[in-house]
Amino acid sequence: MQTFESDIIYGIHPVEELLRTRPESIHRLYFAQQTRSGELFALMKQCRKDRIPYQLVPAGKLTALAASTKHQGIVAQCGLKQFADAGRILADLHESATPGLLLIPASIEDPRNLGAIIRSAVAFGVSAVFMERKHCVHLGATVAKTSAGMLEHIAVARPRSLEAVLKECKKMGYQIIGALPGASLRPRDIDFTNPTVLVIGGEHRGIPPYLRALCTDFVSIPTASKVQSLNAAAAASILLYECGRQRADTT
Repeated sequence: MQTFESDIIYGIHPVEELLRTRPESIHRLYFAQQTRSGELFALMKQCRKDRIPYQLVPAGKLTALAASTKHQGIVAQCGLKQFADAGRILADLHESATPGLLLIPASIEDPRNLGAIIRSAVAFGVSAVFMERKHCVHLGATVAKTSAGMLEHIAVARPRSLEAVLKECKKMGYQIIGALPGASLRPRDIDFTNPTVLVIGGEHRGIPPYLRALCTDFVSIPTASKVQSLNAAAAASILLYECGRQRADTT
């Protein structure tokens, strides 16, 4: 079985090759604070262009991450899971007779929450998961463990521009439903038998503004007055159950 622990790659030329061959797998790049190399500045510029998160850190942290002093001022942290191509996912769904159900766990910071969300996604028939390139925990060992192995059974994409993907989804007739505490619509009010993108906000940031602006509707889960909102994993499970229930009733 494939594992999903973080992979550490360091050194200018190995990281250059990583950026060339599988940039979508990179969770974050770390550069030495006292960067002077023109090659490192070029790699930093490429990170900005490709929207790859990076951070300037003391050289000691690079040594700790790489477990070596030969890091040449750069270390890449990346997942071992092969991300799917978002364009291919949408093309396959366009050809499918089954309405697509896509999930965006936005700004999820707790790997246990993300693992639980992925487990629910598989349980209730989600077609694929789309992740942000920034502000979201990477697919590490804790995510894989909490998903109870379900990470193996679903396509996960991390497109360069999630905005562009959602705009394409809208053109394809998808409704984009954001889970938002206090929204007037309840889960039963939404017709989840239609092609749907469900957006679940993170523990602290909620749904980021750029994604909220693309939502066509918002839904909230009724709770007792003492509970202001559910955590991301619980909310995702309830909403995905409703999606699965509605879709099962139509078959």
